Amino acid sequence: MAQTFLTIHEAALLSSKSVQTIRRAIKGKKIKARKSKTPQGYNYMVDRQSLISIYNLKEEQIAKNQENTQVKDETKNETAKQQKKLAKNFVTSDDLNIFKDTMQKLIDQHEKDKENLFRLIKTFQDRMVVLENQVKMLEAPKKKWFRFWR
Repeated sequence: MAQTFLTIHEAALLSSKSVQTIRRAIKGKKIKARKSKTPQGYNYMVDRQSLISIYNLKEEQIAKNQENTQVKDETKNETAKQQKKLAKNFVTSDDLNIFKDTMQKLIDQHEKDKENLFRLIKTFQDRMVVLENQVKMLEAPKKKWFRFWR
């Protein structure tokens, strides 16, 4: 009889246990598992027969768990389809055009604000130079008119 291996997630769904419980059972060597190295760490594949024997699963339970899993997957798929449908309904070309126009206005306003800022900085620098020159003139020693030879 060929061994069938399941991922940890599939084993958890099949046994109605959490993924963490399955990991602990593998670590405690209660369940047979294969380990393969991946760039992110190790990937474990659980032996189906050892899973069934350790948790005393019967065929009815396995079928029920698989059925529940299929129902959950179908529900998830249906929900995802509905969300995509709603998303398509909410975003229209008019919305995109309005967004584009708004962004262009914001960019233009930003350019104007940037130009005004640079103009203010230039004016400030010019006035600082004038003030520095005036301070230098005030601090310069005053020569008396009759002391021209020194």
